[in-house]
Amino acid sequence: MKKTTVLSIITGIIILMLISLILPKYEEMLHFFNAKWFLIYSILLSVLYFLFGILIETKRVIKAFSKNISVNWLQFSFVVILILIVFVPAQYWYTLFPNKFLLSFIFRIEVQVILNVLAGILFVRSFDNEI
Repeated sequence: MKKTTVLSIITGIIILMLISLILPKYEEMLHFFNAKWFLIYSILLSVLYFLFGILIETKRVIKAFSKNISVNWLQFSFVVILILIVFVPAQYWYTLFPNKFLLSFIFRIEVQVILNVLAGILFVRSFDNEI
């Protein structure tokens, strides 16, 4: 195996281990309504899921940094909007928009994870014009 493949696998395992260590604390803070630690764990989990999405596209990251970087600005702007939506915890969105029916589908924990990983993948792909 190549060094980059082994390094990607090891990094992926480390990210998944960190997620598995943080997730019980995050759920505990949900039950205790501790807003400060809930926000910290929520953002930390979002960053880890985002990094996992970037890790999926390791070959594109290496290819993007080995040559001149060209940015697809339309896709990059979409990724920035997606990152802003998924990094802010759902409870803060519920206070801004009282209509919880539409937001309840987007802010389920499973959908948040998928959107964070997708944001990481699209972030890397926005630096490469070959989609």
